[in-house]
Amino acid sequence: MRRYLIIGSLTAALTIAVAGPASADSFSLTSGEATALAGVSPFAMTVSGSTDRVFYGSSNPMGWALASCTGTACSSPAALPVTFGADYTQVTLTDGTQRAYFVNPASGKMLTTAPVTYDAQGTPTLGAATALGISAPAGQNAWGVPDSVVLPDGRVRLYWVTMPAGGKASGPTKAQISCLAKQLGKKRVNAIGSGAKPNAKDKKALRKCKIDPSLLSGGRSSQPQEVIVSATSTDASGTSFAQDPGTRFTGGYVDSDIVQAKDGDWIALLSTGPGAPPQQLYAATSKDGLTWKVDSKALTGSSVNSLDPSAVPAGPNTWRVYWSQSPKATPFSNHTIVVGTLTR
Repeated sequence: MRRYLIIGSLTAALTIAVAGPASADSFSLTSGEATALAGVSPFAMTVSGSTDRVFYGSSNPMGWALASCTGTACSSPAALPVTFGADYTQVTLTDGTQRAYFVNPASGKMLTTAPVTYDAQGTPTLGAATALGISAPAGQNAWGVPDSVVLPDGRVRLYWVTMPAGGKASGPTKAQISCLAKQLGKKRVNAIGSGAKPNAKDKKALRKCKIDPSLLSGGRSSQPQEVIVSATSTDASGTSFAQDPGTRFTGGYVDSDIVQAKDGDWIALLSTGPGAPPQQLYAATSKDGLTWKVDSKALTGSSVNSLDPSAVPAGPNTWRVYWSQSPKATPFSNHTIVVGTLTR
């Protein structure tokens, strides 16, 4: 999917089938201003005022990291233990405790939860981890990237990316891209991704890593098929979940971030899925968090790759948004974290 350390994620400007007609709401997002953070998959949470904690997949050095940011000014990142897994997300429950959700690297592709506490210096510690029984079907490429939100009634809902039965992902997996980079180097991988014709060595590496060359060069044999699904907790503890019927988003949207979850008034940010660059961000609205309308107008331009949005409140109808950005010419690397303002 989208979140690849060092190499980054495959990116896409897709002609996609939106889930319903364009929303009547109007959203705008300012151009991203660079922070000092290099990497992907930011998850932001407000500490106080305009200061946020930003978890992200760092590319310098590789690993999961945490920094404190006020606008574009971010502290030196602190490395986090591997127990924090991949694609970290977190909520504050109605009883005031905090709970994390992530993909557990020790159990393969398995959604996992754990309580999380912070010391006076803002250093997080995870409690005992619990597998949620939500995992990727065998052999499925596109899966994961959870997002968590507390519902108006106090329960927790998780959203994640998956594929419909028989569906085909529109890009290689993180493991496949990492495999190819080891075989060819990041420069050559970027060249292939930008349209260079694979040579004999490239083709051998592609076969070894089980990658269809068309997926790297932006070729698409069919419409993107990634979907976003959800599950809702059985109570306010957020530890046991039942999957919600149907899909939340279709047509290749991935990596949702629920910006607001109010009765009758939900907002989400999404990115387009892997494929031909550039990847772009979109806004969506819903009355219940289950049936969504995606605004057909992209929030970001086509001169760079924009992905992995994470928003925090910054005032009435205003949110601070962190996202990953990479140059259009190097969709597989050189990702940085940027910050902008979303308004409605």
